[in-house]
Amino acid sequence: MRPFGRTRAFTTLSFLMLRIPIWLFAPPQRRRRHEQAFFAGLSKGFGIHTVNRGTPSTKPGTLFVMNHVSWADIPVMLALLDADFVAKSDMKDWPVIGALARRFNPVFVSRTEQFKSQAQVSEIRKRLASGRSVILCPEGTTSDGTGILPFRTTLFAAADSASVVQAVVIRYLSAEGTALSPHRQREVAWIDDDDLLSGAIRLAKSSTLAQVEFLPPVAAKIDRKELASLVRDQMRAAHAAAPKRLV
Repeated sequence: MRPFGRTRAFTTLSFLMLRIPIWLFAPPQRRRRHEQAFFAGLSKGFGIHTVNRGTPSTKPGTLFVMNHVSWADIPVMLALLDADFVAKSDMKDWPVIGALARRFNPVFVSRTEQFKSQAQVSEIRKRLASGRSVILCPEGTTSDGTGILPFRTTLFAAADSASVVQAVVIRYLSAEGTALSPHRQREVAWIDDDDLLSGAIRLAKSSTLAQVEFLPPVAAKIDRKELASLVRDQMRAAHAAAPKRLV
């Protein structure tokens, strides 16, 4: 447990909000440094310490494909990568993070308006072709972190504009690097009818290790369903090698 964990988290958030005007008016070449420092500070304020395994692709136009466990995935990954998230459209209405997300110009997608999928694929293609890297969470929802959910493959069609595709597996562990208990795993995960505030409060109670594993990149120029299957197999194998849950 973190002493005064919730108080520390929201005090940190308050101070970090003061940093936003600084990065908004910073020269373009220094703006990204301020942004990464903000998200790294946000993660740390909520008791999250990040460790990396593997090497993230530095090729412009990389499509990163990751699993999705918690709202904390967003600050963890934006502190590590200069990339655009593919995010659910309702994220725009989240307090604080929604406003910051709009600042980063993610690709907003609607899971319920399938007729818009081709426009969403086109937007991802445009970003990748321009040299922007993109982070895609193809499970379509958050999981409890104990496995990799089936993928929705529609947006994989945009991979034909990527330089490479790199799978990323994020796991949340105890501060000592061991598997979380089922109770703590549920506190970290952001699922079912969880709201952002309650999820943030639960996470802040204890120190948590976010282990981010970058898997070997794969070629992007294959059929979208074949690519999705290959990437998911990679991620499932890596996830299975993680520490087992405690009982």
